[in-house]
Amino acid sequence: MCVQPYRSSAKLKMGDDILEERTLEVLNIPTSIDDDLLSLYFENKRSGGGPLTSVDRQGGKATIVFEDANDAARVFSKSSHILSGATLKVQRKAPSDPQRFLLRGLDPHTSTELVELYVENVIGLETDEYKLFPSPGKNLVVIQFLQPISEDFQSVCAKVSKRPLDGAKLCLERLERADSILVENLHPSTSEEMLSLYFESNRGGGEEVTNVEMVAEGIARVSFKDFESVDKVVTKTHIVDNTALNVKPYFTALLPENIPLSGPCVNGTSNSVPMEIDPTPVTIEPPRHPVSPGAQATPLVVAHAQFTQQTIPASLARRSPTTSEPPSPSQAQGVGPGSKAAAPIAATSPAAAAGTKPKQAPSLSAGLVSSSIAVSDPVKLSLLEKSCRLQELQTAHFSSKLSITKDGVTISAPDQLGVDKLKSSVLEFLGGIAQSPLPLEPHKAEFLAREDVKARLLQTLKDQGLLSTYTVTDGAVSVTSLSLSMANGSCQLIKSQISEFSIPVQRDYECNLYCQEWSTFLQALSFCSARVTDGGAKITVINLTGMEDETQTKIIQFLSTPIQRETVISMEPGRLKYLQIHCEQLLADMDQVTLFPLETGDGLTISGNAGECQMAEEVLRAVVESICTKTITVRQPGVARFLVEQEGSSILAELQAKFQVYVSMDKVHWEPLEEEDIFESGWKIMAQENFLRIGDALASSFTPTALVADHGMERSRIEEAKQLLSVIDVNSSDKRTSLTSQHMTSEEDIYTASGGAALDGTDASAMQTEASPQASPLTGSEPSPLVPEDAGLGLATQQSLEAMDASSLDEDARMSLAIQYSMESSAKRSAPEEDEEDELQKVLELSLRDFSAAAAFSPASEQSQLKQAMELSLQDAIRAANVAEIFVFATYTHDLIRTDIALGKKVGLRQCEEKVESRNLKNLTAHHQRCLDLIRRKHAVDIRVEGTTAIISGFKDFVAEAVPTVRDLAKRMCNVTSDAEILKTVQWVWHEQGAVAAATPYPPKATVYLENAWKMRQRKIDILLDHQPHVIDLEKMQEINVASGKSMAIARQLLNSADLTVVVPEEEFSLLSSLPDVAQVDESSDEFQDVVKEFYESIQEFHSKIKIIKVEKLMNALLYNQYKLKKASMQQTSTDPQVERTLFHGTSETSVKEICVHGFNRSFCGKNATVYGQGVYFAVNSALSVSDTYSPPNADGHKFIFMAKVLTGDYTVGKHEMKTAPLKESSAIPLRYDSVADKVTSPTLFVIFNDTQAYPEYLVTCQKIYRGHYYLETLKTIDRC
Repeated sequence: MCVQPYRSSAKLKMGDDILEERTLEVLNIPTSIDDDLLSLYFENKRSGGGPLTSVDRQGGKATIVFEDANDAARVFSKSSHILSGATLKVQRKAPSDPQRFLLRGLDPHTSTELVELYVENVIGLETDEYKLFPSPGKNLVVIQFLQPISEDFQSVCAKVSKRPLDGAKLCLERLERADSILVENLHPSTSEEMLSLYFESNRGGGEEVTNVEMVAEGIARVSFKDFESVDKVVTKTHIVDNTALNVKPYFTALLPENIPLSGPCVNGTSNSVPMEIDPTPVTIEPPRHPVSPGAQATPLVVAHAQFTQQTIPASLARRSPTTSEPPSPSQAQGVGPGSKAAAPIAATSPAAAAGTKPKQAPSLSAGLVSSSIAVSDPVKLSLLEKSCRLQELQTAHFSSKLSITKDGVTISAPDQLGVDKLKSSVLEFLGGIAQSPLPLEPHKAEFLAREDVKARLLQTLKDQGLLSTYTVTDGAVSVTSLSLSMANGSCQLIKSQISEFSIPVQRDYECNLYCQEWSTFLQALSFCSARVTDGGAKITVINLTGMEDETQTKIIQFLSTPIQRETVISMEPGRLKYLQIHCEQLLADMDQVTLFPLETGDGLTISGNAGECQMAEEVLRAVVESICTKTITVRQPGVARFLVEQEGSSILAELQAKFQVYVSMDKVHWEPLEEEDIFESGWKIMAQENFLRIGDALASSFTPTALVADHGMERSRIEEAKQLLSVIDVNSSDKRTSLTSQHMTSEEDIYTASGGAALDGTDASAMQTEASPQASPLTGSEPSPLVPEDAGLGLATQQSLEAMDASSLDEDARMSLAIQYSMESSAKRSAPEEDEEDELQKVLELSLRDFSAAAAFSPASEQSQLKQAMELSLQDAIRAANVAEIFVFATYTHDLIRTDIALGKKVGLRQCEEKVESRNLKNLTAHHQRCLDLIRRKHAVDIRVEGTTAIISGFKDFVAEAVPTVRDLAKRMCNVTSDAEILKTVQWVWHEQGAVAAATPYPPKATVYLENAWKMRQRKIDILLDHQPHVIDLEKMQEINVASGKSMAIARQLLNSADLTVVVPEEEFSLLSSLPDVAQVDESSDEFQDVVKEFYESIQEFHSKIKIIKVEKLMNALLYNQYKLKKASMQQTSTDPQVERTLFHGTSETSVKEICVHGFNRSFCGKNATVYGQGVYFAVNSALSVSDTYSPPNADGHKFIFMAKVLTGDYTVGKHEMKTAPLKESSAIPLRYDSVADKVTSPTLFVIFNDTQAYPEYLVTCQKIYRGHYYLETLKTIDRC
């Protein structure tokens, strides 16, 4: 069987190039696999495929066409396909050759010169624009165009079929592209390997050779990887072994007769299907339809029409006729190039030669010859399908088969002559189809293009016996029929079916013609098209004849029915204010509708007639969208106060009127401070600080720097703890939850962890840290390692941690807990009753002492939080006064820029600076620092103290107010002694009632506080001791507990150097040396290597420019527990499986401690940028965070980057104006996204708006290095890791 180029039957019309991408060939298909199983496999995910549009199977080979080219690509890319134990071979189908065609039907006696003249005249080519490759039988010629022809292939085929040559009717057919060449005139010594090397060399063309096969003596077939290689090689001259080679494309039609065909294909691709051959010989009967005597016997037809009785394997005889193998030269002898008919040749088998009767095989019918006619015009193809012509031809030629595909007609007949006759009949029918233009106005042509109208008109044409159709392209209507007269008649009938009339519209109803309801109404009208003409005075209607009255009635009824509508236009409050101020006349002119601003101030409601509402809505939306906005951030001391007061407000009003803008002050905050004495207010803040009576001494045993020199008290408590431990049942300790055994891991149960469960470490020894010569910005100097053998110290550590866990309870609850625990522990012992009471008393005393010590570590203390809140509130107020973020709205962008420049100039001109000099400023105490903060807050100025000079800067009026206050403060500091000097010369002590022991000194901070109050001649002061309010009576020298009323005597003692019992702390040398929950990661640990690896994996171009100084781990229990609670909540609602990510956040040195203590705070957003929202930004790659924009180096060149765990959850693209994540569009309930990013696919930035969604896990301190130091630093890093 001769297989013609495959034509897809896909439902969608696509170009040949798209069809080729969707088409694959499947080889090696066993007979046990039926078509259904094959189709299901390639539509299944196992193969990587998808829906199929067609499957054309011929024996062991099938051509499959997918609906989607991506499915075909996935199937082709899969390494192997195994179905029912058989390995299938999948390959791309050879595409059609755009430059080579087969001219069939030539008389073998026609000269080559005559064929050349025929090709030049019919196709219109020059002598140097083509090449001819005649077949050995001279009845076929392959035409190779040196350039693709511009004329349509179908029209060229029509010309050829109408012009016979030398009495023979010719046919032009497409060829599939060849990936092989036929090389003739080879020297006998030329080998396959030599040919392969030659054609891969530059002399031979330099193309990749996939196979070389010697098909006969002096003839070889060379296959290439690409189809384009054949075009390049055949145009060159080739000489091998001093022999000129004859090279031409490999087509079976061009093969010499003595070369057996490798398969049933006419192209040069290798499509043979290997099969197992049954050695049992069978006999094939002569073909049922012998070749006509007038037909030429060609190598293409020999395989199908010239079979005689011959012996072939039985397994081959059982195959489909489409897979029949061509006869060998010995079996087809007598068929020469000049033969006019195929003479039967009796070939005897070896069995017959021996006189035995051969085994009979089933009869094998001769295959059909197939061909196709490409019909590029779908209209003609549709008419052919609707007509009865194909049925008539099928009836007249019962042994043939005609079928219509998506892009043409497929014809199958017993012989080539039958195919040619049917093709001629079909082409004659297609050639008679005529088209006639139908001139119509554009709006009528648009009406005919409607699907419902076209279906009705085509049915009308069919009812009138007119087999016609029409198309509308770019406003032009074309009618296609079987004949020209039928086309003209169809045009007249279509014109008569179109009716056009007008309906006048009253002025009161004109507004209804522009509302959305009018468009919806028109879409609901069947077979009707209406448009407003004459400026709304009338409606021009087009519909089908006979429907005019019904359509007119519906339109008039719609226009006369009033329609009310209420619409809401949402907008920013600033845009609404801009409309109200600068578009007042526009709003006043919309008197046909009612306008109301929303109570929330973020939009307008429009109510009234539907048409008028729609017009008003469109106008207002256009105006709102045209409003430009700009955020102007002014950073000057006291700018917020200046803008809200009279002078600043008048400047803003002037700018609004001059530049036609509106300035929103929603984010500018300033509240005046109440008139109070600065000194008194400073003391109130100082009075909120808590002083630990003995807590400092206990805390010193766990901090790097000792504040108390004498540790005798601590050692006695440790010994006492050891004695209690020896008598308390060990089992009781198992019932308690050890905080040190809990780790801050993502797997920890957040619902059962206690308050201190986030502290890291498995035991007390886990707190050990190796000494390092480098101070940490998180931990300061390295802590002294705990000695594992010191059980007393380990017990004290454990008790302190347990007391920290209990600090979240109130005082009575802690007392009850200590008593209950002591009683439970004592109840299990067998000691006498009096011993139990004595030990119970000791346990109670020790628990109370531990509670006092734990207060030093408790960040949850109410008084501590109150003091911290007051300080933060004061600092926030100072910062807010120095920054003004205003939003400006205008119609034109240049007005925004002009407003920004003008405001900056006016603010800058009012800035000034004054200096106050005083020697007293050298001895600033904590109280005086609070006083300066209050001056900054009260007068909205900036104050810097440099030695003995205070520099006051800000607005002129504000600076003038602040200067006298600063001078007064300096005068009142005349007798001030520094804190260090106080601790060296004075000590305040207290005496317990009835105590024989020596006086107990107050802690250093309390001593400084008492001494300053005594020098200021305060009579009574309030103070917090051990988180309990006390009153110090400096006249009676008494300390009074407010809660219990208990009083103790106090005394002020002057010290000499021998009596000094405290060590004055030196100035901090690290930003976060006071934080107890930060530790440096050991460089030799796996944890350090993991952090460094993740940091460098995304550092990109900075890989050779950054070195890591150290890595520090944060263990903030409060932040981590909040983070875990948020994570558990998000895991229940998020649709993204990746809820948590490890991201990077670069920051400045001044912000490191703030983030470590309080976490990431979105209120500081905008420092670098707010392009995607006003939240906290995190980078996916560390390369972004190490840039100087986000992590500016400090004076030592150190940069600080946090490696944080961030809950991104569901995210979308962020926008600048977002203050929180937007609502999800597809959610039935109002749910917001968890975060936003710069893009949805592969984001590089994330922004969160909830501070608990991020936890600062590691702080990486790094430094830029230069090229000269790169290799040295690399070696150091490798050595560390």
